[in-house]
Amino acid sequence: MKVLKNFYVLIASMFLIFVGGCGRRGQAVRPPTPVISAKVTVADLPLYIEAIGSCVASESVAIVPQVKGQIVAVNFRQGQRVEVGDSLYVIDPRAYEANLKKAEAQLATAEAKMKIDVAQLERSKALVPQNYISQQQYETYETQVQQDIASVDAANAQVMQAKIDIEHCNIVSPTNGIAGIYLVDVGNVVDAMSVNKPLVTIENVDQLYVEFSISENDFYDLQKFFNLEEGRLKMEVSPISNDGVKGEAYVDFINNSIDRKTGSLKLRALMENTEHKFWPGQSVCTKLLLTVAKDAVLVPAEAVKLGQQGRYVFVIKEDKSVEFRLVEIGQIHGDMLVIKNGVNEGETIVRRGQLMLAPGMKVIEMPDTQPNSFGENLEKNRKIAEKNPTTK
Repeated sequence: MKVLKNFYVLIASMFLIFVGGCGRRGQAVRPPTPVISAKVTVADLPLYIEAIGSCVASESVAIVPQVKGQIVAVNFRQGQRVEVGDSLYVIDPRAYEANLKKAEAQLATAEAKMKIDVAQLERSKALVPQNYISQQQYETYETQVQQDIASVDAANAQVMQAKIDIEHCNIVSPTNGIAGIYLVDVGNVVDAMSVNKPLVTIENVDQLYVEFSISENDFYDLQKFFNLEEGRLKMEVSPISNDGVKGEAYVDFINNSIDRKTGSLKLRALMENTEHKFWPGQSVCTKLLLTVAKDAVLVPAEAVKLGQQGRYVFVIKEDKSVEFRLVEIGQIHGDMLVIKNGVNEGETIVRRGQLMLAPGMKVIEMPDTQPNSFGENLEKNRKIAEKNPTTK
């Protein structure tokens, strides 16, 4: 019985060997998959925080009247550049000129009365020792002179106020800037200090503030470098609609709290704008330069794919098989992507052709015959759009 059992085991083993041998001979060998490869490189690159912001005038002044009256003249054009002291509006000054004459008359009366009372006081000084007048009478004269001095001071104040009111009838620009649209026309009667109804707004566009927000996660990177360069960080500014226009700004303000609703932190930068490349209210792209990273690891952005486990690349080993690697990405610089960890300088990775790959598969590196295919397709689509009459 034992001999028979061993015989069956031997027969089964021979059968398995035969089937396995047939399977190996019949299995087709898969040819290497063609891919476009690239080398992992290093370079010194600026580290920055990108955000969308908006331009705000460094000075925005709502011009309001300081006296009541009828507008009799407008001395500027809408959209005109104005300088400090330029006349903008004129309010009818006749009522205030009349007030000035009245105040000057009251001042003259007070000064004349004071002159008489002072003379009387001087004469009384010599009469007190001789008992021609009592000490009480002398003190009465002295008190009257003090009242006269107060009356003259009050009259002087009225004259000064009347002169100020006349000056306020000619409304001038308190700053250099661009005048906005007329909010009040000639003939309208305006009230003093009507802050809810300004006459016009002057915007200083020679210097602009760029206001933007960064995420709470970026705050710690900002905190590391904000104290450099005497607390100022350089920032590149460009309009959303035109990458060819560039400006430089310097961060001069960081808000004292993070918005709990949005998890963002508000910043502001000051930008010189003497050429008027930017305008208040304009949306801009900002790049806040933190520092320059030495020997940053770079790969082509198209080499990095997103899978269920996260970002990954395929690394080509010496035997031409591919290895699956998870990577942590950093900033984008043109068509290159910073890799924080996952690959090393000099390694070869798959740039294009990842679709049919799996770990361990063999590949064959092909020459890149379309190195600028993205740019060429973009230019091709632009030309097609230009020819299409519906896009004009």
